[in-house]
Amino acid sequence: MIVDHFFILANPRSGSSLLRLMLNSHSQITVPPECGFLLWLEPKYRLWSVENLNDKDIEQFVEDVQSSRKFETWQIKNQTIIDVIKNKQPENYVTLAQCVYLSYAKNQVKSPALIGDKNNYYINHLLELGEVIPNSYVIHLVRDGRDIVQSYREINKISSDYKYKPNLPYSIQDIATQWHENNLNIFNFYRDNTNYIFIKYENLLKHPKEVLSEILDHFNLKFEDKMLEFYKENALKQIEPKETLAWKLKTLKPLDKSNIGIYKEKLNATEIKEFNVLAEKSLKLFGYDT
Repeated sequence: MIVDHFFILANPRSGSSLLRLMLNSHSQITVPPECGFLLWLEPKYRLWSVENLNDKDIEQFVEDVQSSRKFETWQIKNQTIIDVIKNKQPENYVTLAQCVYLSYAKNQVKSPALIGDKNNYYINHLLELGEVIPNSYVIHLVRDGRDIVQSYREINKISSDYKYKPNLPYSIQDIATQWHENNLNIFNFYRDNTNYIFIKYENLLKHPKEVLSEILDHFNLKFEDKMLEFYKENALKQIEPKETLAWKLKTLKPLDKSNIGIYKEKLNATEIKEFNVLAEKSLKLFGYDT
């Protein structure tokens, strides 16, 4: 048992949740909500083998998965994961971990050919990611950082009572620095990797079928119309967890291009100039005018 695996990497508020939902709507793809158990549990279970396929070790692994931050948003019962592990008989840590993703797929009544993993946390752990699952595809999604300024500031207005509300910077300097460093980190690490897929958020909104088809070509899969109706499935099945929906309400609506370039209305000339200076290299690299 081995299922192809890919990762979605992006600076926060770049549309990675949107892309996750669109790809998850494909009949052959499963992309669960965020949870970093894949890296967190690897040190403990890296030596997993057929000798560990006993009730005690399997149950301990499932307990550790269930205690991982954000995993409760997957809404998977222990027995579901146990059943998948016993059915798949994983012989190493990678196939063991993939049983968890396949358990999420089972809840969606899917048998995917492809597993996706979307998590901003991975940006600072790219080396470890490659060591756990070598040669996996990476989709690098980039959004104009100046539009991200406004998105960050809107998030900061949301009540801090939400358990998983992102802790995001507010100043132009901090946002520009984070956006610049995060995207350069991803690009420089994967730029020479044939499994690196670069896409722009703005193109995804303007030409969704073409961009999604481009991604799917790498996996020898065909575009499915229901990928553009992700919001209907999300509303019906709560694919985006209720714990994070407060700042992801657009995942319940059709694609909306109206916020592209919103920074021109929301930021003043001084703020725009400051961002352009701080992130000039990245803005030019990824095709944004300064």
